Amino acid sequence: MEWGGGEKWHLEMANHLHSKGNSVLIITQPGSALGKRALSLGISVHYLKLNNLSILNPLKIISLVMLFKRQQVESIVLNLSRDLKCGGIAAKIAGVNKIIFRRGSDRPVRNYFINRLLYQKVVTGILTNSNATKTAILSNGVSLVSPDKITVIPNGIDTLSFIDRPFNCVREKNGGLFTIAALGRLEPQKNFEFLILVAKELKKRHISFRILIGGKGTQEKFLRSLVSENNLEKEIEFLGFFENPKDLLMCADIFLLPSLWEGFGYVVVEASLSCLPVIAFDTSSNAELIDKSTGFLTEPNKVKPFSDKIEYLYLNPKERIAIGKAGQAFVRKNFDSKLIFQCIEEYLLS
Repeated sequence: MEWGGGEKWHLEMANHLHSKGNSVLIITQPGSALGKRALSLGISVHYLKLNNLSILNPLKIISLVMLFKRQQVESIVLNLSRDLKCGGIAAKIAGVNKIIFRRGSDRPVRNYFINRLLYQKVVTGILTNSNATKTAILSNGVSLVSPDKITVIPNGIDTLSFIDRPFNCVREKNGGLFTIAALGRLEPQKNFEFLILVAKELKKRHISFRILIGGKGTQEKFLRSLVSENNLEKEIEFLGFFENPKDLLMCADIFLLPSLWEGFGYVVVEASLSCLPVIAFDTSSNAELIDKSTGFLTEPNKVKPFSDKIEYLYLNPKERIAIGKAGQAFVRKNFDSKLIFQCIEEYLLS
């Protein structure tokens, strides 16, 4: 039901294929954000409620088989484990030519019998958005799936459109106040409580700063309570969900990503396109999105080295600007959607 990187990828890819004259159908949960946005773009949507036990419901599978045959589906992209179990088997029965499992999360896959069956006998290919995600799939051995079956194509972004997009800064820039942005779902994976420890460290160093956090999630109440307990109400603000991330990013000096893992950090490329240096943990695919000229990577959950990088950027504004510009150039060169979407289109339709 939520809106995140996976939903964003599917919508943008579906819209690209749709604009090229291909017949596209999105199957999603009733009332989902993805379905609403797809309909607004003129993309066909079929609503279907699935859960992890849907594979045991023959009526669900039969309904999908009939849908695939009726729509003459030639290629299908499945995004979640429950989709793969139910939709993958239905696609196999229906004779769909290409059954692609898109893996966007840098998490190991359990080497269970059912997963071996699905990966080896059902899917025709696995699409990942980073080398780190591919490595995670293979972490339990090649008996799960052959490496040759995995294709790595990073997520793409319309760089020029993002750079030219208008914005309204949520907070006015203050030359004497170092502004730090963080953006993402307020969930355990995103690890925003780490920023509270960082804020305490920065106060000890007598740095004048504010941290602006964008996003909603189940941890919001917990995080707000931590801020209050540590007397950080003047330093940390929670600003809610942003339809346009530039409204937050363009009023900041740097961007922080405390996530414990990422498949492909859309927020990193968006921050870089906004000319912000990025500080993140050296984990998952972050090293594929951030190099030495565009930001810093530190050991996960280590407050002092993370804060050291923040202080360095605080004390060196000219270097901060140069790193931000290098980040924008890096993203435009490596992740522009025109090239990426063409690669995915060829992968799906060839």
